[in-house]
Formats: sequence, C-alpha cells, structure tokens
Amino acid sequence: MIKNTLIRLYGLIAYALGLLSLIAFTLFANNGFVNVGIWLDDPTLGAFSIDVPALGYTEYPLAFNIGLLLLFGLQHSVMARPGFKAVFTKIVPKAAERSSYVLGTALVIFAMIFYWHPMVGLVWQVDAEWARTSIHLVYWIGFLITFLATQMIDGMHLMGVKQSFSPDDPDKGTKNFVTPGFYKFVRHPIQTGIVIAMIATPDMTVGRLTLAIGMLLYVGVGLYYEEKDLIGEFGDTYRDYKRRVPALFPKFW
Repeated sequence: MIKNTLIRLYGLIAYALGLLSLIAFTLFANNGFVNVGIWLDDPTLGAFSIDVPALGYTEYPLAFNIGLLLLFGLQHSVMARPGFKAVFTKIVPKAAERSSYVLGTALVIFAMIFYWHPMVGLVWQVDAEWARTSIHLVYWIGFLITFLATQMIDGMHLMGVKQSFSPDDPDKGTKNFVTPGFYKFVRHPIQTGIVIAMIATPDMTVGRLTLAIGMLLYVGVGLYYEEKDLIGEFGDTYRDYKRRVPALFPKFW
C-alpha cells in the first residue's frame, strides 16, 4: 500500500516537473519573457530566454551548448530504448519507469535552459511587424500540434501518470496500435510540431540556429530508433502504416 502510494506520488511529481519543463522550453526557445518585457522587472527570468546571458560563463559557448544538446539527445534516446528499460526496471518498479524517463527529461531540459550560453550573432532577422507576428504564430502552432498529438495517443500515459496509478498492470493498453487524428496523415506529428517550431523564428541568432540544428538532428536520429522499436513491437502492421503514411509532413497529392 505504501509502495503504491509512493509510486503514485513520484508519478505526479515527475508529471508536474515534465509539464513545467516543456512550458519553460517553449518560452526559452522563443525568447518568451524578453518578447513581453516581463524579465526586465525580474532579471532572473532572463534565463528562460535563449539570447539572454546564462548562469555561468565559458569562452567556448558553441562547444558548451553542443554538449547540452548531446546530453538531451542521449538521455532522451537511451532511456527510451527497450534494452535500457529491461535493465532499469530491475532497479525501479516497472510502474515508475516512464515517470523516471519524464523526470530525467525535465531535469535535462531545465539544465539546458539555465546553462545555455547565448550566441547572438544574427543569421537572419525579420523587421516587418506583420511578418514577425506571423512567424511567432507559426512557432506556437508548431508546439500546439505537438501538444495535441500527445493527447491523441493518451498524454497521461505518455507522461507516465497512468502507469504510476496502475502499478499492477503498467502496460495496460500499450499493445494496441491506433492512428487517431493527426496520425492518419503523418506517423510522427509530435516531431512535426517540433520541426515547425524550431524553424519558425523572426530572429535567428547563431545560438537559436544551434538549438534548431541540434533538435532537428535529434528528431532524425530519434525517429530512426523509434521506428525500429515500433516495427519490433507491431511487425507488419507498422510496416504497412510506414508504407502508406509519411513520417513528418502529409502528402497533399
């Protein structure tokens, strides 16, 4: 009884931190607090913006930032692999495995936000106000697509909450292959939204470009391994889905 209660509490804490980290990242990548001027009243909020000085200092910001991106990619990919899960669940209860993944992701995202070093040289800048507003809108549409896509495949399960509240059967419902909503048109709409958001900025600094390239590379590598896992789990069902449905962007012809 106490064990199950602790697992549920752990799941809720991981979920809360995971959700908070995702919100923080959407603000960080778009200079959210800078754009609305809030950080001027509280300079600590500047850490939530990619082009504002970070905590600490390094003479090699590019190398440091690439290190942060590699940390994110390794954590996000390694902890998602079946081999890692098999070993990890010998240490922690299976019902807490997904919550641990979410918690690990949250901690890495927070580290990236607070320790990212700005590189403010401009790659491009859009000056027209209507165009800037339009690009910001596309950015938020990208993350809206990502959010909606997670809900279509059971966001509470994806974030580990359902597993932590079903310790006796944490795998319940995971063996069913379904293609709701966006998944009828693209195989990975969560990543579709990320790709859109990473490209959509009116002020592409060197730092923002580094983040975009790193995240796009992660999407490519991550999807390669994810699809291998999905084929291993669903076999010909997923192979047929892969043949019919594009990975990231729908076909209109």
